[in-house]
Amino acid sequence: MTQSGKATKKYLPHLIIVAIFIVISVLFCLPAFQGNTLNQHDTFSWMYSAKENQDYLAEHGRDALWTNTIFSGMPTALIDYNPRTNWYHKVSGALQFHKPGQAHNPAAFFLLAMLSFYVLMNALRINHWIGAIGAIAFAFSSYNPIIISAGHVTKMLDIAFLPGLLGGVLLAYRDKVWLGAALAGLFLAFFIDAGHYQIIYYGMMVVFIFAIGQLVMAIQKKKIKTWAFASIALAIAAVFAVMTSSSRLIQTQEYSKFSTRGGNSELNVQEDSKSKGLERDYAFAWSNGIGESFCVLVPNLYGGGPAEDIGPDSHFGQKLASLNVQPQIVEQITSSVPLYWGPQSYTQPIYFGAIIVFLTILSLFVIKNKFKWWIAGTALFFFAISVGNNFSTLNYFLFDHFPLMSKFRTPSMALAIPSILFPLLGMWALRDIFKEKISKEQLLKKLKLSVIITGGLCVVILLASVTVMEYKGNNDTQIAEQYGQAFNNPEIGKQLLNSIREDRASAVQKDAFRSLIFILLAGGVLYAFGAGKVKKELAIAGIGLFIMLDEIPVANRFLNKDNYMDDYVYEQQFQPRDVDAQIMKDPDPYYRVFDLTNTGSGEMNPFNSAKPSYFHKSIGGYSATKMEIYKELIDGQLSRFNTAVLNMLNMKYLIVPGADKKPIVQPNPNALGNAWFVSEIKWANNANEAMEAMNAPGLSNPMDTSNGNFNPAEVVVLRTDLKDKLNNYSFGKDEHSSIRLNTYAPDKLTYTSENSQPGLAVFSDIYYPDGWTVTVDGKEVEMLRANYVLRALPLPAGKHEIVFSFMPSSYKKGENLALIGSILLTLLIGAGLFFTFKNKKEEDEKLESTPAAIKTEVKPHKKSK
Repeated sequence: MTQSGKATKKYLPHLIIVAIFIVISVLFCLPAFQGNTLNQHDTFSWMYSAKENQDYLAEHGRDALWTNTIFSGMPTALIDYNPRTNWYHKVSGALQFHKPGQAHNPAAFFLLAMLSFYVLMNALRINHWIGAIGAIAFAFSSYNPIIISAGHVTKMLDIAFLPGLLGGVLLAYRDKVWLGAALAGLFLAFFIDAGHYQIIYYGMMVVFIFAIGQLVMAIQKKKIKTWAFASIALAIAAVFAVMTSSSRLIQTQEYSKFSTRGGNSELNVQEDSKSKGLERDYAFAWSNGIGESFCVLVPNLYGGGPAEDIGPDSHFGQKLASLNVQPQIVEQITSSVPLYWGPQSYTQPIYFGAIIVFLTILSLFVIKNKFKWWIAGTALFFFAISVGNNFSTLNYFLFDHFPLMSKFRTPSMALAIPSILFPLLGMWALRDIFKEKISKEQLLKKLKLSVIITGGLCVVILLASVTVMEYKGNNDTQIAEQYGQAFNNPEIGKQLLNSIREDRASAVQKDAFRSLIFILLAGGVLYAFGAGKVKKELAIAGIGLFIMLDEIPVANRFLNKDNYMDDYVYEQQFQPRDVDAQIMKDPDPYYRVFDLTNTGSGEMNPFNSAKPSYFHKSIGGYSATKMEIYKELIDGQLSRFNTAVLNMLNMKYLIVPGADKKPIVQPNPNALGNAWFVSEIKWANNANEAMEAMNAPGLSNPMDTSNGNFNPAEVVVLRTDLKDKLNNYSFGKDEHSSIRLNTYAPDKLTYTSENSQPGLAVFSDIYYPDGWTVTVDGKEVEMLRANYVLRALPLPAGKHEIVFSFMPSSYKKGENLALIGSILLTLLIGAGLFFTFKNKKEEDEKLESTPAAIKTEVKPHKKSK
């Protein structure tokens, strides 16, 4: 056979499999190719929040690094990230078929997930077709379509890239050091660049556990030097990969000290917290229930989601019909029913696939390599993390003592790791079965045991569904009250709730029976192979088909045509309302808006809605990593709609519901503008005093001064630790004094001040010490923190030019390191490929020169029965 013929034979299966992945991704996400866009809350929130930075990027070719459109101003490090020197960020974007500032095509996520897992399978030398089955099983595990439909882009990318990273790590430890290090470096660069730090943290924990497992095995086999060499190569690759994302990592680390994740509150109310990070109750709010863990086997074990489409034929639909509700109304109501009855406020079930769970159990019996226990133990560890406060002995300890654990929330997210490890073990088991590494006799015994375990669990759940399960959810009282009010009869509300509980029971029973059937089908195929009834190829095809029939329809429950919007509806998400357009006519380049209406994004909370940020400099916003001092201002003053605080934030316009609930604009003539001179200082000894000193009437009762009557136009609140810096500074203002904004950019503000006497100026911009430099007539000066969140400057008498510029030294340092890291990683990948092909060529030449008799394959010895 010619060299080209050999190459074709070698690579053709891979090309066919990649083509299959593309077809599956496109078909599953077909609406995205028909002029539709996923309705993703978090993606839209990002697009709203990033609008100012994206506009700046288009004009200047780099990030502004600061935006004033969200929470009155904050760094963009965790909002929008567009590095110039990280080559791998650009490569990753190309692989995602993504254009900056636009929504993703969801097919790209599934394709990347399958390709990455396929890399892992090839690293383990698993049969191409078995590897392809595992890739499909992993990609369509329900957690992935759930987070894609929600718009959790960075999380999905990191989950997708992690298998490829693990493949590189395992390859390096399997005597393919150069190729493994290159592969691990490449995927780690993508992994870190995606930027979901909780998944990154979990992923690094898995890599560490795997490395320790390989060390133990190396000690047993007396191959410590081999392990050490592979570990050093991987460490070098990791350093280079981390360097490529230096810009983001350094900025994130810098900002974390000031964010809500930093846990650096100065208020006494939080002094009892032992950890510097999130509050424990907040961090563990989304903890999986112990029983919910079994949703990996039976998806609707806890009813499914909070808004299930159960149809008019359901118990609930029939009950509504019996109450003479019109059929079209019944159809509408039953399209969104709260079937979830688990311990969390609401969630969606994380389903790995009944066959995958069955194969994972089987793997523990048929795989002879002891590393399986490290993989299984890792999966079990992350199951334990996922249940959060339901296993407080472990998780509170980790939260309080383990590095960085207090920075993360949503423990249930930890199930993303077993969603990779389960199909890994399952496909490894299939490889060993079809390579006949276990005797047929033993295989049939282990199959029987695995079917009994997993099928038996399904049977137990079926029995429990009609005996001990009560189907009572945390929100059932409110549900009954809601329906009772709708029918003006509390008793009917209770009856409707009971019918919903019947549907919850039905959901459990249907899915438990469904999972049992798929386990029996998969077990039957493997039994037929073990009994010599079917050939290997047919058995692999059968397993693959049943896995797809099992998982893809469940994935479709969470991501289907109903999750899409057409082009017109999509474009409307970015069109200003009449009130927005009215405000946007104001030629003033810099003022703030406070929106207290439903913006159309489904949120009424101004501090949990990003849409106003697309059109205005917003006092509210949407971010899980807002600045700590601003969160405290929200909790202490803005949540009470303190008029004085709103005025000092330059709230020029207020948007409120009108008499007909249609939004109307209320101009605020008391807004203090971009900057002003004050006449008096009120000193505060600590943060609590500073917050209390700003007490003033609220919007609802502007005449009520019982709690305080702070006047920011005349008085500034400063901390006593600034007294030495001001050094008994004497200041004042005349009737003609002024500070005027000359030019505006998110990262540069220029002002002109005029005052006949030395003055103390307050600026309505948010105080942030790292990155902002201030000059007065070209000479750098230090800004002061005033009114808890604002900036202040002592200014000499006369006319002066003031310039605020934002360019953190961390950004420049990070960009330079990223360029060096990109170069070094590229050289490493090149070296890895060079030595891999060089070694392969030498092996092929050696094989060609070997006599044919020696090349004869020695088949494995089979024991006679």
